[in-house]
Formats: sequence, structure tokens, C-alpha cells
Amino acid sequence: MDYVSIIAAPIVLFLLPPFLDGIGRRIKARIQYRRGPPIMQTFYDLEKLLKLPSVLPTEGPIFRLAPYIALASAIAGGLMLPFGSEPVLAFGKSLIVFFYVMAMVSVVMILAAFSVQNAFSHIGGHREVMLILSIEPVLAVVFGVLAFKLGTLNVAEMPFSANLSLSVALAYILLAYAVYVEGGFVPFDIAEAETEVIGGPLTEYSGRLLGVFKYALLVKRVVLLWLLASMIVIPAMRSLGITSSMALLVAQLVVTFLLYSLAVAVEAANARLRIDQAVSLNKKVFLMSLAVLIIALVGW
Repeated sequence: MDYVSIIAAPIVLFLLPPFLDGIGRRIKARIQYRRGPPIMQTFYDLEKLLKLPSVLPTEGPIFRLAPYIALASAIAGGLMLPFGSEPVLAFGKSLIVFFYVMAMVSVVMILAAFSVQNAFSHIGGHREVMLILSIEPVLAVVFGVLAFKLGTLNVAEMPFSANLSLSVALAYILLAYAVYVEGGFVPFDIAEAETEVIGGPLTEYSGRLLGVFKYALLVKRVVLLWLLASMIVIPAMRSLGITSSMALLVAQLVVTFLLYSLAVAVEAANARLRIDQAVSLNKKVFLMSLAVLIIALVGW
């Protein structure tokens, strides 16, 4: 086991998400000619929420358990990715497990939304269902193309097996789109939409439970970006003959920061889509992903 990955994984998964969110809020503010909050503001917000008690609108266990399941799922997915040269959790066909545990974050949020009697929560839950059902097939096809072309179902081995071809390059572009949508960046933050449905699935959450849920969503966002960064960085570094675990880790951190900054810049330049517009767009991207799958199957 590589000690670099053991040390880096907790830092990346627990400290990097709030830090990047703070930087993202500052970048967005600068683009919009505002001063913006301190970079550590997300840490302050989470700390305050985690110290407050939660008001429980229902006795149903799913409402109380959903935030913790979401956080555990996001962390489990992150531990399957390479930190430097190795993941913390290395086993067999982890791509399939990764796909399901990342989807579980949205699934438990949907279940939590429908576990309470609140119209805004139900609207947000319905929106999340529609968004997930329209983007998950894209992600599934992209993973299928990458697994077929790279010859592995181990998500940690994929970056080390990457070889450039037309279908792989197109799959990378589709993966970047899917990561952006799954990350809940504007214009795809339709489920929460604070100005429209007061937080959507999270409307009834408060205090500690709200803090855990928001933390889980931040972790999920960074895990997906870390996957994309790994798919970009590791093949490039290995082509240059750089195989040091520490060098790979530093490059992953830099590219993740750049990808997050780019996503925030795109956020600042866009307005939220309606759910029907987002679903229509995702349908078109899904058809494009099927075309990429055909290209992969014919050997390109």
C-alpha cells in the first residue's frame, strides 16, 4: 500500500471540498464584481451548522439517516480513486461499485425529500429524479466506452491504461459534461434552486443534518472532479516518464483546482435552466454518447 494515498485521501476527501467551495465562491464574486466571502467561509458555515440541533419534521428513519448515508457513499466512492499512484480501496470491478455509490448520494436525497410532507421538498425530489434519470445513462455509456477501450473495470486502473483514440477523446468530453451536471453546478442546480423551491429536497433540513448533507454534496462534487482530473493527469504524466506517486498527487491537486475554477467560471456566466430544458439537453447528450459507443465498437 502506498503511504502517499493513505495520507492524501483523508485530506482530499475531508478538507479539500469546503476549501474549493470557498475558493469557488470567491472566484464567482470576483467575476461578478463583488468582494465575496473569505475563502474559509464554507468551513465556518459547516462548523456552525454541525453545532446546531436539527428540527425533525418526521419520525421516519430515512430523514435522519439520509445525510449520513450520502456522506458515507461519497467518501466510499472517493476512496476507490487513485491518490497518486494507488487508491485506498483496491478491488476487482470497482467501476460498477463506484457508479452505484455515487448515484446513492442522489437516491437517498430523493428518498429524504419524499419522506416529509412539504410541497417544496417534493418538487425538488421530482426534479432530482428527472435530472438523475436523464444524466445517469450518459455516465453509464461513458464508463462502458472507457472500460471497453481501456480493457479494465477497475476505476483506479483506468487512468493508467488510458490510450488516446477518437472514442476515448469523445468519452472524456462527455465525462466532463456528466461530472458538471452530477456536481450540481449552475445551470443544473435545479433540484435545490433556493430562489424557487427554497432548497428543494433539503427544505426541511436544519442544523447538524443539513450540515452533513451539504458536506456530502461537496464531497461528491470533488470526487467526480478528482476522477476527471485523474483521467487527464495520470496518462499525461506517465507519457512524460513521471511515475512518482507524490508528483502524480500534486498534478491531480492542481488539475482538480483548475477544473473547479473553470466550472465556477461557467456557473457565473449562466442562469439556471428549467427542468424540461435540462432533461432535453441531457437526452441529446445521451444520443451523442450512443454515437460514441458505436465509434468505440467499430474500433476507432
